[in-house]
Amino acid sequence: MKKYLCLVFIVFISCEKEEIPISPHTPGNVLTNQIELGIDYRYQVFYDLGSNSIISDNLKTDWDLGFESSNDGYHIILNSSTYGALSYVDNIPFNDIIDPLNLSWSWDNPSGDLDSSAFGDSRSVSGFYVFDRGFDLNGTPRGFKKILIDSITNEFYQISFSNLDNSDYNSFKLYKDPSVNFTCFSFESNQIVDIEPSYNDWDLLFSQYTHLYNDTTTPAYLVTGVCSNLDVLVAKDTSYEFNEINYSMINEFSFNDDRDAIGFDWKEYNFNAGSYTINSNTNYIIMDKQQKYFKLRFIDFYNSDGDKGYPTFEIQEL
Repeated sequence: MKKYLCLVFIVFISCEKEEIPISPHTPGNVLTNQIELGIDYRYQVFYDLGSNSIISDNLKTDWDLGFESSNDGYHIILNSSTYGALSYVDNIPFNDIIDPLNLSWSWDNPSGDLDSSAFGDSRSVSGFYVFDRGFDLNGTPRGFKKILIDSITNEFYQISFSNLDNSDYNSFKLYKDPSVNFTCFSFESNQIVDIEPSYNDWDLLFSQYTHLYNDTTTPAYLVTGVCSNLDVLVAKDTSYEFNEINYSMINEFSFNDDRDAIGFDWKEYNFNAGSYTINSNTNYIIMDKQQKYFKLRFIDFYNSDGDKGYPTFEIQEL
């Protein structure tokens, strides 16, 4: 009996698979990059973590509205980099002349929560919207548009729009581009404009955007910072030195998918010096679209000529 037991045990051991050794996780090199937003913050810059490269850039005034591009998408976002704002009107006909001073205004939530966007769910509204296009690169108001959302389907949005005095009335069928998060539209050309790269190609957007405060006096303010792409996760750390953070520590950090998780407060304005200073003890741990982890810290906001609007940072794949 003992012989049979030994034989069975030997056969069982010989049939077990050998463990496959896991190679050590080798971090990448620490790299430095500088993004040109311009002294007047005129550019929006889409950046990819994996290649440490700029994918595309555009003037922030190149577009006005973004239309969610998935088949079942129905949300519409404002260009918050120009301080765009929206008001909903449902008690008068569309062709009545509107005085914008009598309206109350809303802004998109900078966290990227689409259900908290200024447009909200516009699929079955009975009224129309008044859009404040914000300011141009010189700080001049860009004017207003009245907007009707005529229909939203899996393939397109049908919109009608005019100036507040009903001049320049147009109707436009905007087809969704499923390769991007939002198909963008400009009231300068009354056409779709190519702004966002393919959603798989970028992780971070360096830009101005509208931040919301819990303050009735100044509820919204234009800031300069970084927003993340959908499905990019960010954790903020102020406990470790940048060079201490490694891949084995990932589970120590709390990640979130807010688009403004990096935001703008990695720098502060020193009123006495009249310049920005960097919060050098702040690190960001980021999971990109390919589920790779990186650490990032800002080291400057000025270029070699002393011009502001050039965020400079160190980055390393963990």
